[in-house]
Amino acid sequence: MTVPPVFPAVVGDVLDALPPRLRKRVDASLGRVAEWTVTVDADTAGVTLDAETTLTWTLRQGALTAADDLVCSCLLAPKCLHRGIAVAAAQVADGVPETVPDQQPVPDASPAADALDETPSEDERAAAAVLWQACATVLRAGATGSGAVVRAELLRAVHTARVAGLHRAAANGLRIAATLAAARSGDPSFDREALTAELVELMLLCHDLRTSTGPVAELRGTARREYRPIGSLRLYGLCTEVVVAASGYAGVVTHLVDDGGVLWTVPAIMPGGAERVAAAASGPVAIGESGLSQRALGRGGLLLSGGTASPDHRLGAGKAVRAVAASAAPWGEPPLAGLWAQPLPDQVTRAFHARTRPDSHRPAGADLLFVTGTVLGAAGDAMRLAVGEAHVDLVGERDRARENLRVLANAPGLRLRAVARLLPDRPGTAVALAVEGDLDLPDELRHHVDLGLDQLQRSHVAGDGTRALPPRPEPVDRVPRPVRPLENVVHRIALGGRAVAAVASAEREVATLARNGLTTTAGLLADLADASRDRGRDAFGRVVRDEGEDFPLAWLRAGLHVREFTRAAARRAWLAAVEHG
Repeated sequence: MTVPPVFPAVVGDVLDALPPRLRKRVDASLGRVAEWTVTVDADTAGVTLDAETTLTWTLRQGALTAADDLVCSCLLAPKCLHRGIAVAAAQVADGVPETVPDQQPVPDASPAADALDETPSEDERAAAAVLWQACATVLRAGATGSGAVVRAELLRAVHTARVAGLHRAAANGLRIAATLAAARSGDPSFDREALTAELVELMLLCHDLRTSTGPVAELRGTARREYRPIGSLRLYGLCTEVVVAASGYAGVVTHLVDDGGVLWTVPAIMPGGAERVAAAASGPVAIGESGLSQRALGRGGLLLSGGTASPDHRLGAGKAVRAVAASAAPWGEPPLAGLWAQPLPDQVTRAFHARTRPDSHRPAGADLLFVTGTVLGAAGDAMRLAVGEAHVDLVGERDRARENLRVLANAPGLRLRAVARLLPDRPGTAVALAVEGDLDLPDELRHHVDLGLDQLQRSHVAGDGTRALPPRPEPVDRVPRPVRPLENVVHRIALGGRAVAAVASAEREVATLARNGLTTTAGLLADLADASRDRGRDAFGRVVRDEGEDFPLAWLRAGLHVREFTRAAARRAWLAAVEHG
């Protein structure tokens, strides 16, 4: 097996103990781990490196939680390269698992805790400052220059943030550390755009914490999903969505609607891949004793009393929660029908706004679209739906959904309602979750079809073929051309560090942007170029280590401008697609 995972702070503690000459050799020596045969026996792991050298781990929660729990028998220990390699090559353990929702409701927060004028504490601001400096160090070095020492500094800052209760920032920092490790190891999964997005997100979060900008609860995040009492609800099944995450979890999420038209979710997610979906869908709902499976709940109803839910409307399963099965409601009747009553442009605006909020506080279904239209036919990998004077292309996320959409696309003229998730980078295109309409369905598929779970047959559909398929729209650039020169510099710095931007001249791009009227973009590019080259030197002409704020702030402003410009352009393109066709 590979070396055991390690808690974030331990990486820094072990590497700090190394002499500088050995610390510089850690990255070049990481390949040795491939030759190690690590054995695990209960809470102990070990590897024999040679006749005189053995590494031994004492594990807690399956991970190395303290530097002293990693022991080497060589003469240089504990200041030896072996320990440094072991922690630098290990996966970083989160330390605050969230695989199972907290089953006990969290008491209602006091008015003071929810007050709009609450500000981060001194400890929180200090932890945010440490994490900001760690991110600035990553920017100066770039992904290619962020070796074990730089990652250790980041992980130590992550630990400081977690101790201070900044769980959202800590989780973000762990993702950046994993991405940097992938970059150094040549892992093909490394994505510089993803690294840039994570750095922009974390640095903005640290800035907002330091300056007390924004809702404190959202800035902090939570270690565990918090469940608070919500009382009694009458819930109606909307659909059941298949989830297969790249993080190694899979299952289903059932979407529900209450009498007021508010969306709620009941997840059944577990470690594993696509093979876990069927078991999760047919498994019992872990709320009360309704006797319903997830799949049946998506087509049924629920009476909930003593209910609890997290801020993102995920329903809890505490001991005091009671739930019994109740009758369903068709999509065309209240309260479900109200979801389709909202104009599509308003739904698009709501979905884009929802994507600006952290996952922990994004209401369930806020990024869903509820569309009604007529099937036009197949459009590449999509089924095209005429929605008024516009059209929406519906795509499937997995094979079953794609097969079902192909069946529907062969029935032009078919009237459908659909639940779909907006794709911001593909204007007019959404991932279809479920459909309902003029379908001849068997009893077990009453009300609607869950596209990721159910199997449509040609006999279930019929179309009149009266509509002609309009031409496919031109593809839209992911990043608008006006900000592409600035985006290129932002990405180059994230990958290669400050020195890369300092070498190239941006004068021509700045002049072109200004000539085209994009004076703000031009100014940000000029500021970033200047900050990259502005390096202090000592009396001997050597570059002095820069700890100032000018460069990281210039990069963050540029990154934010690209992000928001891109979001605004995507939203405008989406609105143009659904408003004008």
